[in-house]
Amino acid sequence: MRAHDDKSSGLLSAALLAAVVSLAGLAGAVKIAQTAVAFGPAVGDVIRFDPNSRMPVDESTQIDAKQSNARGCVLDMDTIHRSGGSLVIEERLPGAADTPRYVVHWAGSRTAAGAHNCGRQADLMLDDSNLDVLAMAAGGWGASHKHVQPNDIWGSGFSGIRVR
Repeated sequence: MRAHDDKSSGLLSAALLAAVVSLAGLAGAVKIAQTAVAFGPAVGDVIRFDPNSRMPVDESTQIDAKQSNARGCVLDMDTIHRSGGSLVIEERLPGAADTPRYVVHWAGSRTAAGAHNCGRQADLMLDDSNLDVLAMAAGGWGASHKHVQPNDIWGSGFSGIRVR
């Protein structure tokens, strides 16, 4: 008579469990990778510069941009903030985050003083970090933002933070 070997069925169960856990982990990793590819600004996203709002970044910041006609120009935060304007993402190209992979359309009075101005309208190539700086300078993504107006919290008339 043959003895029943419990060790071999236990090893088989452990191997099966390890395979199932590995497949579940792989499926999760694939999903994370797919999400990471789609992470970031999307076509149609807008950055709007309102001359009446406070600019939360250094006004001396300048971003070099390449126009679709290969001519370079400058996005000067001080000039853009004073004159207003907007950027709309028109196309997202494949590539690394540090390469210009977004085609954006600029519309506004001007982007810089002098010959480095991109003009009243221009199609520009920008990378992720440049878009992040521009969105931060504008106060966020979108055509309208809720801006927190500072209030004198130390004064006697404190009534909380106002949002307009």
